[in-house]
Formats: sequence, C-alpha cells, structure tokens
Amino acid sequence: MKNAIFVSLISTSLIFGVLQSASADQSTDDAIVDATIELARSQLGDLERLDSIESITYKGSLFYSSGDSGTIDLIYQKPMHQKLIAVINDSKEVSALDDTEGWISYYKVGLDQSLGMEIFDPARVLMMQAAVREAFGFYKRPTHRGGRVTYDGREKVKDVDCVVLIYHHGEGIGYIRYFDAATGKLMKTVDANGVEYYEEGEIMVEGVRFPKKLVTTFSTAVGPQTMEFTYSKITLDKKHDASIFELPSLVD
Repeated sequence: MKNAIFVSLISTSLIFGVLQSASADQSTDDAIVDATIELARSQLGDLERLDSIESITYKGSLFYSSGDSGTIDLIYQKPMHQKLIAVINDSKEVSALDDTEGWISYYKVGLDQSLGMEIFDPARVLMMQAAVREAFGFYKRPTHRGGRVTYDGREKVKDVDCVVLIYHHGEGIGYIRYFDAATGKLMKTVDANGVEYYEEGEIMVEGVRFPKKLVTTFSTAVGPQTMEFTYSKITLDKKHDASIFELPSLVD
C-alpha cells in the first residue's frame, strides 16, 4: 500500500512538473509575441493614430511577371467594407465586401455592362473579413472568432534573423509574419494559400508608414509567378458612401 501511495505521489509530481513547464513555456511565448508586436507597431507610427484610422484608400499600378500590367484602386473602410477595382489590359474586375456579402463583377474596358458576376461563398467572405481586420489591425492580435497570435520560433529571411508569428483568424484562415528580431520590420508574410508577400520602400501618410511596393509570389500551373503592386497614392479617412460596396443589383 505504501509503495502504491509513493508511486501515486511520484506520478502526480511529474504531471504537475510537466504542467508547470508547459505553463512557463506558454508565458515565455506570450511575452515574445507581445514584445514583437509592440516593436513592429512602433515602426508604423503613433499607436493612437493607427487605431483611429477609419478608412484606407490605395491607388496604384500592378505588374505580372507574365508581362501583363494594369491599375488598382483598393478601399478598406470600417467596420467591414472592402472594394478592389483592377484593370488589366482590356479587362476590368470589381470585387467588394459589404459586411457579410462578397461579390465580383467582370467588365470589358470601355463598356459599363457587366459580362458576369459571382457571389462569394461563406469561406471567401470570411477571408475578406480577415483581410479587413488585418488592414486596420496594424499587427495587433486578432480577437474575432477566437483569433490569436502564436509564436513559431526564429527563421532567417534574406539573411535577417526573424521572429515568426502566426496570426490566427479562425476557420483555418491565418497569416504567418516574419519580423526582424532587432528592429521589428516586417520581412515577409505568407497567407493561408501559401502566397508570399514582400514589402519594399515606404510611403509616409499623416505620420503612418506604408509600403511603397508589395511583391507577391504564388504558384501556377506553369510554375511560380510574381505580381507587383506599386502604390502611387494612399489616403486616410476618406468617407466612402456605403452604396459602393453593395451588390450591383441593389445599386442599379
């Protein structure tokens, strides 16, 4: 009986020790996450200004490694709106998120009549909602739908030692970010589809730092391809009428 009690006490002590170790590791990871986010956000501008932004409007150009090129107009507006107009050669695509509805419409440049429209399924809508939260989060921890940030170790990107953080938005939606461990500068982002994003240069708008260029690398049937977004103008807090995000059938 005494041996049984002794073994039980040993087992309980070992389990308690493992739990304590796990708790300590989690506390360390949380501290790394907090410190990295604080450092990264400090690179972007005044924190109160970051959190007060109500809309971000981008204008710029895009260029594909295939040789195709065009222009983009992109809007993020709180609480949950997004609109992208992309013109590539003689084709135009207009996509938008209106809270819980998302859609895309196709046009030929010079013609106002839509050639076709698609309503996004719930999974695509959730991805667009996560993109809006990320646009206004400026690296903060997501909280909606059980969102969180976890520490995933260290890794080098272009010979720079980086802290790797995973931003979880629930439903399998997430972003992996690689921050320079010394400065907090974002070195690379990878989305849930494996698309890689690199930022180049900067544009300062009302004391807030944005990238001048966003270079994306993605896989296709013919191999890896790149797409470059170069922003010519970024405007903060422009109030866009809610109707521009609605389904075209509701607007017309």
